[in-house]
Amino acid sequence: MESMETDGQITVSRIFVPAMDCPDEEKEIRAALGRVAGVGELTFHLFSRQVEVRHRCDLEEVLSALRAIGMEGHPVDESLRKAGIPEADRTHLTTFYLSAALIIAGAFFLLLSPGTPWGDGFFLVAVLAGGAGIAVRGAREIRNRSLGMNALMTVSIGGATLMGEWAEAGVVVTLFALANYLEARSLDHARKAVADLFAFSPETAIVRVGGVGGQERSVAAEGVCPGDILVIRPGARVPVDAKVFKGSSDLNEAMLTGEALPVGKTVGDPLYAGTVNGRGLLLAEAVRPLSESTFARILRRVEEAQSRKAPIQTFMERFAKVYTPAVLLGAILVGALPPILGYGAVGTWAYRALVLLVIACPCAIILAAPVVTVTALTRATRDGILVKGANHLEVLGKVRAVAFDKTGTLTSGKLKVTRVGTMEGVDETDVVRMAGAVEAGSAHPAAEAVRHEARRRGIAQAARGTLARTFEVLEGRGVSAEVEGRRVYVGNRRLFAEIGISSSELDALLSPLEEKGSRIVSLVGTSNGVVGTLEMEDEIRAEAREAVRRLRSLRVEHVVMLTGDHADVAKETGRAVGIDEVLSGLLPDDKLEKVRELVKSYGTVAMVGDGVNDAPALALSSVGIAMGAAGSPAAIETADVALMTEDLRRVPEGIVLGRRMVSVIRQNVVASLTIKAGFLIAATAGFATLWMAVAADMGTTLLVIFNGLRLLRNNGTAG
Repeated sequence: MESMETDGQITVSRIFVPAMDCPDEEKEIRAALGRVAGVGELTFHLFSRQVEVRHRCDLEEVLSALRAIGMEGHPVDESLRKAGIPEADRTHLTTFYLSAALIIAGAFFLLLSPGTPWGDGFFLVAVLAGGAGIAVRGAREIRNRSLGMNALMTVSIGGATLMGEWAEAGVVVTLFALANYLEARSLDHARKAVADLFAFSPETAIVRVGGVGGQERSVAAEGVCPGDILVIRPGARVPVDAKVFKGSSDLNEAMLTGEALPVGKTVGDPLYAGTVNGRGLLLAEAVRPLSESTFARILRRVEEAQSRKAPIQTFMERFAKVYTPAVLLGAILVGALPPILGYGAVGTWAYRALVLLVIACPCAIILAAPVVTVTALTRATRDGILVKGANHLEVLGKVRAVAFDKTGTLTSGKLKVTRVGTMEGVDETDVVRMAGAVEAGSAHPAAEAVRHEARRRGIAQAARGTLARTFEVLEGRGVSAEVEGRRVYVGNRRLFAEIGISSSELDALLSPLEEKGSRIVSLVGTSNGVVGTLEMEDEIRAEAREAVRRLRSLRVEHVVMLTGDHADVAKETGRAVGIDEVLSGLLPDDKLEKVRELVKSYGTVAMVGDGVNDAPALALSSVGIAMGAAGSPAAIETADVALMTEDLRRVPEGIVLGRRMVSVIRQNVVASLTIKAGFLIAATAGFATLWMAVAADMGTTLLVIFNGLRLLRNNGTAG
């Protein structure tokens, strides 16, 4: 069915066009649909062979216009479903075999009977057999006012035939057929890499009807509604975003995050559509339909990213529009001026002009960038780096300064106990046991830190054995409960002042800690007095130091941390991860102003953050990078770059990939322009033949395609 969204009377339809192989077909389609009343903006997804059409007219009019130029169109019913990628058209291969056989037969007769017409006859038949399809497509291009390779080849082959160069015309037809087949196969290889991202789209789901004890039935993944109970067996793909209702297992989330290690899941943990269940049976409650899942959002962003061109790609397309007319004009001048001026025979210069026509095809120049950008974006997505467009990836490769938020970015956002203080005659174990018993029923981050410390010290079981029976939350102050017959309090200065602890005693305990800059201090005690203190801080991510080191090795000039935290805590974190400049006590507006200064000083700045308060700074930076986007639909929608995991090493990896993308594009541009320029000179000087020009043109196209596909391999080092 038709995939569309309606904006007033404007409809947006995605159409799969199997015959759309290269920029020549794109130009044909653009010209043909441009003549249809009611057709507006066109967006081409060349590598998935799809075109997005904004139209007011009926969809059938659009499809009819495509059929009129010999291209069948098929509406795509859902962005989650990749259009099937057929095998490369074997027509070109069949033509190659037929023409090659006829050329070999002609050469055989020329060797056996040099004076007979049999050899030339076979050559002429080879031209007709292989050139008929080229002529039909060339005539269609001319009719659509879209001068592509087929039109140029038709003129060149026809001219060579009229000049009596039947053998060479036959060789050109044969090479052109082989080159077309090889180009189609290599482009399909690039398309398959993109299509593999869509292969994880779940097809069906097992839903338990009537609640947990109900019957099971299989439904389409698109039919799952929030609240449905899903049965996810070992090895099955999670159909929609869900939350574990019962059971535990390990899931492979590599397609989403790029992380190969399985992730443990238990009751309450999130599950993401497209990920694969490991060894355990899970019951889960669906939280979002497939169309709104994290997986669907990623695929939509990937598709949008492919249509957003890098600046260097836009430049090459503008250059190609000038290049082809310029070479055509040059071919006319080469064919006409020298004979008029008396510098050689008409036939000699006409032949050279035909060679120039073949070289005028801009395919290699146009494909120099998009093959690279699409494969780079595909590689990034596979590695868990969601980039919103090739333009952002290009900017990422040019980053000269990186600003990190602290909490939730350089740190995990989870508290841990760093020191246990005790009063005279009290053991640390007793303080942790008392605090752990009180905090057993709390969901506060500080409570989790206390429970973790109890487990680390091997007293977790003891804490569970003395679970609080009369747990009470004291808003803004702490918590309390009866533990072993006495009421125990865990909280701040205000709480203990309320229960009668003197200010002098509290000052004596807390002043040294506050001067030291401890982020959070919880007091533990009873109404009789404080028995101990728990100092806590945000845990630094294990990979943070390595990420900063890699940035410096990539010659990023400046790395800075921007945080609203206390100065001493911020500086300690900066020292731990290797960041020299630490700016603390910042409000969101302060962060914004600092990013503005960095952009002014360094030009290209990346801001890495995770919180809503980082949004202004993320938006102002040259490229905003959001952390841990797998669980945050908002981050996927708004960030320039979204790291699907909370692994900071993805930041330098993204910079490397951006640099490699630009480097490979430059290699392609230099190679294609150098080869074209060389053959332009050789053709004008009479050293190049038609078959050489075809081999060079198609060889250059294949070169830029295969060079671009290198980005699908391991990143290596920046180019």
